[in-house]
Amino acid sequence: IDTMVADQLFKVIAGLQLLGIEVVISGIRPEIAQTMVSLGIKVEGVRSFSSLHQAVQYTNSLTESLM
Repeated sequence: IDTMVADQLFKVIAGLQLLGIEVVISGIRPEIAQTMVSLGIKVEGVRSFSSLHQAVQYTNSLTESLM
């Protein structure tokens, strides 16, 4: 991930949040997380999970609680 990709990714996330969409991310490798921290990228308000399975379980639990 370079600064341009990270910048675009978080612009998309910010836009989705403005629409009221809760954003979750998964599968961020440790070296990518370190790069994001060193670039000063803030991920406040974004739930992160180590695996896609965990992210899907979380989103499913939200959907079930709405029913």
